[in-house]
Amino acid sequence: SATQTEIAAHDAAGESQGLFDDEAHQGAFKVLRQTFGPAPTAAGRTAGTEPASLMKRLVDALGIDRGEWPTSLLRQLWEDLVQFEAGRRISAQHEARWLNLAGYALRPGYGLAVDDWRVAETWKLLHGKLMFGTPACRAESFILWRRIAGGLTAGQQLALATPLIGSVRQGLRQASGKAKGADFGSNPHESAEVLRLLGACELLPLSVKHDVGELLLDLLHRPRFAALHAAALWAMGRVGARRLVAGPLNGVVAPELAARWLIRLMKVDSTEPLAPFAVMQLARKTGDRYRDIDESSRNSVIAWLSRANAPQRYHQLVREVGALESEDQSLIFGESLPKGLRIQ
Repeated sequence: SATQTEIAAHDAAGESQGLFDDEAHQGAFKVLRQTFGPAPTAAGRTAGTEPASLMKRLVDALGIDRGEWPTSLLRQLWEDLVQFEAGRRISAQHEARWLNLAGYALRPGYGLAVDDWRVAETWKLLHGKLMFGTPACRAESFILWRRIAGGLTAGQQLALATPLIGSVRQGLRQASGKAKGADFGSNPHESAEVLRLLGACELLPLSVKHDVGELLLDLLHRPRFAALHAAALWAMGRVGARRLVAGPLNGVVAPELAARWLIRLMKVDSTEPLAPFAVMQLARKTGDRYRDIDESSRNSVIAWLSRANAPQRYHQLVREVGALESEDQSLIFGESLPKGLRIQ
């Protein structure tokens, strides 16, 4: 990928921001070295360099809020973290914070030259190689992969999703008394991140997306999993979306399937804050007859959105082809995008 970048200039929103001041970056590098650099033991480190305070110390060193960090700076921080990758072995807290910042620095996995190489290197370093099996570390690993899912290959997404789908299915069977010993659902935070990661894997085969959608709808109709309903609704909105964030047109589930899912989705408690979002995603108008739901389903959705007091922009996106507002982009992605990057 580096060779190809030299042959054809890469032009993306990330590059237009230019380079960040090197002196400020060196301050951030020092903070990362203090936290993840070589030291005899975690207990022997200098006071004030604990992982819990890392983001605050980085903000202080850079002088700007983390939401304002340009993509070029974020990728520099990713390179620094890779240099100090051994530091995640110090303790479970170090690994959780390292994973969190690495995913934040590389999100959304594309947008800057050689991001494909960066994602590939991250895969080599991390897939199947957690140092600590704590719920926090597992959850942070799911967050990392969800954040950079747009840069993963179809094979990588499938490798991540397959065991997670099995875990969710087993958890649902356990709740029905048909299986025992399932871990899914025992930790709401970790389980929610499993669902969100599944929703972000847009390159999964359509047959697998069908399975994921059915599992999510099953979960949404079970009061026992009420703590996971918000994550399931967000994931449902991504799995059945008429417009994908980074996936190809042939990765969109058939409109007939989306219409059937909508019938069940609109039976979910409409007071769930993300229910209108999920419904809008499955019914959003694209102007492409191969992706758009039928008019009868569209009218039912518009009536449901009115009853649910959904934002007017949701009504408009279902009625006609339109662009997302910035807050909708952040909601679809799952958090704010780096400065200069947009989704449609």
